[in-house]
Amino acid sequence: MPLKVYYLDDELDILEIFSDEFANEDVSVTTFSDPKAAIDAIKANPPDLLFLDYRLPNTTGDQIALLLDPNIPKVLISGDPTIKLEAKFEARFGKPFSVKEMKTFIDSHIASVKAAA
Repeated sequence: MPLKVYYLDDELDILEIFSDEFANEDVSVTTFSDPKAAIDAIKANPPDLLFLDYRLPNTTGDQIALLLDPNIPKVLISGDPTIKLEAKFEARFGKPFSVKEMKTFIDSHIASVKAAA
């Protein structure tokens, strides 16, 4: 069963790059550009791993993370490494993100999920 990954970002080109780079037999990627749609989907069918952009229309990824189940592993994507966060994140990637670093992180997450099963 592939790792279910969701990514919320208001920049459609970034969502397309993420989806193209990371969707494979081990990862099922679902992307969202609308925060409300993402929150509804996450609450209805939680992902195994959630990527959140920090700056979103009328909210932040940090604020959204606080609304969600704390057991969902979350990763923050932000161009500003100095922002203070209230929510807990497993990792933080700069924007633009390094595909290689993100692949390494996702592979490591897959390995830890398989080891725990």
